[in-house]
Amino acid sequence: MIREVDLASYLPLFMQNYREPAAALEAENPEFQNLWQETERTLNNHFISTADEYGLSRYEKLLGICPAEDDTLESRRIRVQTRWVNKLPYTWKALTEKIGALCGSSDFSVENDFSQGYGIAVRTSLEMPGQVDELEHILEKMVPCNIELSATNHIGCDTEGLIFAGGCVAYTDIIEIEN
Repeated sequence: MIREVDLASYLPLFMQNYREPAAALEAENPEFQNLWQETERTLNNHFISTADEYGLSRYEKLLGICPAEDDTLESRRIRVQTRWVNKLPYTWKALTEKIGALCGSSDFSVENDFSQGYGIAVRTSLEMPGQVDELEHILEKMVPCNIELSATNHIGCDTEGLIFAGGCVAYTDIIEIEN
């Protein structure tokens, strides 16, 4: 949406032949370009999906989120999005939607075992930094205390090659001599 700024084009045709007004307006073009860039940045920071570092930090401050040092911009965006959209009352559908929004395209399952007792099993495959912490926050907020909760995160990796293992045993005697 950044626009090309050419203030001299707004001069009447007979004034465009004079160098002084045209040069003054050419000198002001970068200022108007900066104004358009900041206007676009402000507009983008009004929405979580398009916010930059500064915009996300404002949302995190509103929600009381402290980002970790290794969080990427996308992991911070997901954390803010899941906490911003908060549906009450907490239902089974709301829980699965919230976990689905956090997991995105990765596989997850939420199963209940209400026939034997009160229990929920959540299986995810979250790989981005901070997502497991956010899942823990969601489950802590939404699942009642009288329900047994089992949460498992599986990160799959394909490996090839050899594994070498080594070991060492050390023996230490501590001898104290007293008077």
